[in-house]
Amino acid sequence: MTASLDFLARHYPDIHLNILHSSDQHPSLEPLKRDIADILILPTTMLGEHYLDHHQWSDHYVLVSARSKQSATRSFTELSQASRYVAWRHPGMDRLNQQLASAQLRLNHRGELTCVETLLDLIGRQHCISILPTVFLSGRLRELEAVPLPVTIMRQLSVVARPTSLLSNAANAVIQALKRPVSLSIQRY
Repeated sequence: MTASLDFLARHYPDIHLNILHSSDQHPSLEPLKRDIADILILPTTMLGEHYLDHHQWSDHYVLVSARSKQSATRSFTELSQASRYVAWRHPGMDRLNQQLASAQLRLNHRGELTCVETLLDLIGRQHCISILPTVFLSGRLRELEAVPLPVTIMRQLSVVARPTSLLSNAANAVIQALKRPVSLSIQRY
C-alpha cells in the first residue's frame, strides 16, 4: 500500500487523498453511502448492487516470531506454548480467531495492538509472537521469522467503489496505482 501511495504522490500530485486507518472489527460501506469517500479498501465482503469490487489482493497469515539464534526453525506448537501471543487488532481479526478456533489452535493470548510497527518491534525484541499476513514481513526477514500455521488461513482485501466513482479520473488513477504489482508476497487474482 505504501508503494502505491508513493507512486500516486509522484505521478499525480494534483490528486488529494484522505487516508483513514481504522481498527473497526466490522468495517462498513458507510463512507461510500454518505459520499465521504469514492474508494474504500476493505476485507473482502458481500457487496450490494450499488457498489463494485474493482480489485482484490490475497495473502496468508503466518506466526511471526523473532529469528532464532539457532539454525533450526521452531515449530508453531513450540512457539505457541512458550511465548506470549499479542494479537494484531484489525478488521479481519474475528475471522482469523474463528478459523484458529475451528482448527483447535490455542494461543497464550496477552493482549492486542493496532499499530503493526509497534507489534513488529516487540516481536523483534523477543517480547511476544503474533499472527500476521506475510506482506508485513517484507524487508524484515533478518530479524523476524515466519512460521507456517498448521492450517492455511487466507486474508483478502478489496477495492470497493460506487459505480459513479468510476467517472472520476482521480478515482481511476488511484485504482490503477493500487493494481500495480508492488510485492511478490501478495498474490493478485
